[in-house]
Amino acid sequence: MKKRLMAGLGLMTVLATAAACSGNNGASGTSNDPSAAAGGTKQVVFHNGDWVKDEDKRLPQFNAWKQKLESENPNLKVVPDYYAYDVNTFLPKAESGQLPNMFNTVFTEPTKIINAGYAADITEYMKKYGFDKAVNPDMLKLVSKDGKIYGIPDSGYYMGIWYNVNLFKQAGLLDDKGVPKFPKTYDELAETAKIIKDKTGKAGFFFPTKNNQGGWQFMTIAWAYGAEFEKQVDGKWKAVFNSPEAVQALQYVKDLKWKYNVLPDNVLVNIDDGFKLFGTDQVAMGFASTDWAKHPVNDYKMSKDNMAMSAIPAGPKGRVALFGGNLKMFANNASPEQIEAGFKWIKVVGKSPDIDPESLKGLEEQLANDKNLNRVTGVHGLLPWVNKEKIDAMNALYEKYTNVNIDLWKDYMDNKGVTIKPEEPINAQELYKGLDAVIQAVLTDKNADPKALLDKAAADFQKDYLDKAK
Repeated sequence: MKKRLMAGLGLMTVLATAAACSGNNGASGTSNDPSAAAGGTKQVVFHNGDWVKDEDKRLPQFNAWKQKLESENPNLKVVPDYYAYDVNTFLPKAESGQLPNMFNTVFTEPTKIINAGYAADITEYMKKYGFDKAVNPDMLKLVSKDGKIYGIPDSGYYMGIWYNVNLFKQAGLLDDKGVPKFPKTYDELAETAKIIKDKTGKAGFFFPTKNNQGGWQFMTIAWAYGAEFEKQVDGKWKAVFNSPEAVQALQYVKDLKWKYNVLPDNVLVNIDDGFKLFGTDQVAMGFASTDWAKHPVNDYKMSKDNMAMSAIPAGPKGRVALFGGNLKMFANNASPEQIEAGFKWIKVVGKSPDIDPESLKGLEEQLANDKNLNRVTGVHGLLPWVNKEKIDAMNALYEKYTNVNIDLWKDYMDNKGVTIKPEEPINAQELYKGLDAVIQAVLTDKNADPKALLDKAAADFQKDYLDKAK
């Protein structure tokens, strides 16, 4: 089991380098009543954006962590905040000072947030708590600027393919160990999807087209065909995703609909629709990361044993998987006390670099809770750490709580022969949005021209974003 994590960390070496006013969450973060906390000290109110909603089955665990943190810090009050990062809502909240003191976002966003002045400089705390030396340097670069650190990498993923074992069984596509016969190339994937559609009547493959998710998943295919998206030429950024290689990749996606007919009938879908179709045995395959496995189980009562994952298939230029991840940042109006509270929270939930039993307890509680909820436990994406002691300690916990047949997941975790690439550095979410429209066009119009669509999308992205990039 230890081999899984070390292999993932080895792959990280291939990664490319990649002022708001105070509002209700107040920069001071303290109560005006000196007697508000024990000992007469001022109470620190910490608005914690790292929270789950009431319907999430992990809520009792989060409430227990809240109680623990408050009991250990009598002057601290943790206020749950349910804000989920969204490119459409972030700017208004940031400008009005209404961001949580600590909030979650994804690796495509730090540059924009930092440049706009909405993130607190947390370099001092990263050094104080040892994150600066323990976090993978490639991840740390994504949250740094001019020698200062503005975010805490939380988790990483690389794209793979997941499989509905029931549908593969119905189609006669399991090996003698009961493991799906994983397609090794994108051509094999289309052919496998066609067999499943012909033998079961169910969709062979799911591909989202909304909420920036179509463009995001298209990138993994396009890279495997040799396409590029953003390129620096003489110090300026150029949109180059209307190349012959990108056109070929888009034609592949179009063929999934019009040549192979292996997609669901409704192609205007997002990943939540995918969870439902996958979890109710209506679709056999789709791009995925390990953290998605909980959704079909939680929401659609899918058996955890009805899931498998493999590494990404190969295109004409090899196997390339998109790498991304999640991180935490602090609002620019967060006080030093609130930032300290955030780092204490991270330790309580088991996401700090510390390896003492108390620090590992949060992770163990999370794994035990997931296992009790019958979720897939013991498999994971990339970790943000480089210190061997932390990795070994986490390996032991993952192995202790594994509740699935690892043969169904081993191909993904080994990730042999796969190059993992970070998301594009300039306006990646806006790039995905533009590509969504392109993908919708080729999947709803049999006569759509991939070359013409990409020419227009690249020109628009150049004008609207790259020409303005600094």
